[in-house]
Amino acid sequence: MRWLWLGVLLCAVTAGLYIYVFTVEAPAITALVDGMKLPDAVLFGYDVGQARTLFDAFVSDHRAAQLEGRQSASEAYLALHAGLDLVLPPLLAASIGFCAFAALFGRAESNRLPRAIGIAFALTLVSAFTFLGCDFIENSVADAMFAPKALALSFNDQLVFVLQVLTRGKYASLLVASGLIATLWVWRWASKPAPQVD
Repeated sequence: MRWLWLGVLLCAVTAGLYIYVFTVEAPAITALVDGMKLPDAVLFGYDVGQARTLFDAFVSDHRAAQLEGRQSASEAYLALHAGLDLVLPPLLAASIGFCAFAALFGRAESNRLPRAIGIAFALTLVSAFTFLGCDFIENSVADAMFAPKALALSFNDQLVFVLQVLTRGKYASLLVASGLIATLWVWRWASKPAPQVD
């Protein structure tokens, strides 16, 4: 049972880090780019016009930061991807896997695990890895568009659609994984053996 507590700790640490990023790190960056949300946090992704506006805001802040001798929003965004946002996706994927496995713990005997539940478990893991892949590639594409070196170049509108697809894929995979995990836990509670009456 010790591994269960380790899994709970994993989920708690992951949630805490995400709360920190979305309440401390991200707002500090968005405040420097006219309050525009970072691409990672936009559910359906930015369209070309919105992405261009964000690019211009990054450029403007980067110039101001160089004059003021401070870290620019672009540099902070790149540092976020190289730091916490490099650790968080694997932690969240592992947390998804734990939540799915915990739902089957003690119920996974071969004669008691319906095929549909096994498929749901497998699809949950697939969704977790899909999220992981989308998030990592999304960060790379965002860096290619908004990192300090990219700001010295013209706006690359060809990457907007790629970034939009990756962002939508990331959130869609999380939604699917959440639904499947909920299904697994409902099945667990519904299949709980009835107490024996003497």
